[in-house]
Amino acid sequence: MPVEGILPVIPTPFLDGRFDADSFRRFLDHMLPFVDGYTLLGSTGEASSLTTAERQAVTEAALAMTPEDKLVVVGVSHTSAAESVSLAQHAERAGASAVLCCAPYYFLNSSAGILSYLEPLDAALGIDLVLYDNPVSTKTVIQAEWILDWAAKLERLTAVKLTDHNLAKIELCQAAGLRVLAGDDSIVFRYLTAGVDGAMVIAPAIFPEAFQETWALMREANQAGALKVFSERILPFTHVFGIGDEVATSKAILHEVGIFASADLLPPLIPVGADRRSLLRAAYDLCHSNDEHRSAESVSLEGG
Repeated sequence: MPVEGILPVIPTPFLDGRFDADSFRRFLDHMLPFVDGYTLLGSTGEASSLTTAERQAVTEAALAMTPEDKLVVVGVSHTSAAESVSLAQHAERAGASAVLCCAPYYFLNSSAGILSYLEPLDAALGIDLVLYDNPVSTKTVIQAEWILDWAAKLERLTAVKLTDHNLAKIELCQAAGLRVLAGDDSIVFRYLTAGVDGAMVIAPAIFPEAFQETWALMREANQAGALKVFSERILPFTHVFGIGDEVATSKAILHEVGIFASADLLPPLIPVGADRRSLLRAAYDLCHSNDEHRSAESVSLEGG
């Protein structure tokens, strides 16, 4: 199954510091009818705050709840190449469709160094490897030619999650046979207009139906229609949910609307305050009021 389509990066629900399976099941019910799958234990999933054993336990629990026709990409990023391999092999055994891995994020990186990190991971896999191009977290600006070189040498590298805002990489990677997925909510519509093969962002986890409609309109080359849906039913929320605190704000709204039993975060993240939470709820409600208004208009037009 190719890594493409709507694959939102999702927050991991916790209750008293432990994975909350009931909240996760409600989350899947909310999201899965409108998306192609999801991306588990990436940056949004607080993977870097979990032990390897905890990450494996979440992976097993999540995949056990997910229908087989949904594509699940599991994050395996780690500062240790050996731990990445262990996480990836476990994810494959648990039923993951692909794994997502960024460059190691402690030492200074180079093209040859990142390749040496990715090679054992690639060799250990029987499923696809998605490169997570994330310059903010890794402190590494990956050049397009590096990716093309790695893709020629790594059998399993088939896709790139692009968080970098250098959109010229999209066409270059696609020309080399790689799929490219939008990776940053702050400019997600620009990624869509640039012709990405899918989206690994948070917005479709919060507004799955509206994002599905946006994506379908873009695939039909109806950019104006897609922008109207996106602007009315998603953008008010993404304007206020923040850059840098997306995990806390996403959990806050999912708790606010009753999908998550709590907005618990793992250290070092901290919850948003009451004022921010109120703003998030107002933006969320505005998106849904626009959604309801649009539905009422459709019914009126259909009725003549």
